[in-house]
Amino acid sequence: MKPARDRVQSVAREWGLTESVVSDLALLASELVTNAVIHVGSSAGREIGVTLRLSPECIRLEVRDSGYALPTPREPTNAEQSGRGLILVKALADRWDVITQVVGKTVFAEIDLKATPVSCDGGSHA
Repeated sequence: MKPARDRVQSVAREWGLTESVVSDLALLASELVTNAVIHVGSSAGREIGVTLRLSPECIRLEVRDSGYALPTPREPTNAEQSGRGLILVKALADRWDVITQVVGKTVFAEIDLKATPVSCDGGSHA
C-alpha cells in the first residue's frame, strides 16, 4: 500500500496539485489499494493497478483488481478496527463508483479541482 500511496503523492506533486489534494489522494489510494489486497489478494495473476487521470476540472484515482465482489460501505461498530475505508473514500472524494469489467473491476474516486463539479473520465495517466 505504501508504494502506491508514495507514487500517487509523487505524481500529484509533479502535476502541481495542492498539498491538500495530494494528502487526500494519498489516503484514497491507501484505502482503495488496501481494500483490493484484503478482498482480492495480490498474487500472480491477481495484480492490482493504480492510475491517475488529470483534467483541468478534476483528478481521478483508479484502482483495478481481478475480483468480482463489489465494494459495499458498511457501518462498523466503535470496537471494530477495520471497515471504515469506504466511509473515508466517500468523505474525501467528490464522486466514487465501481466499473465492472470482463475480468475484475475498477474502483475510482474523483476530486474536483474547480468549483463546478464535472465527471473526470479522461486525461493523463500516471
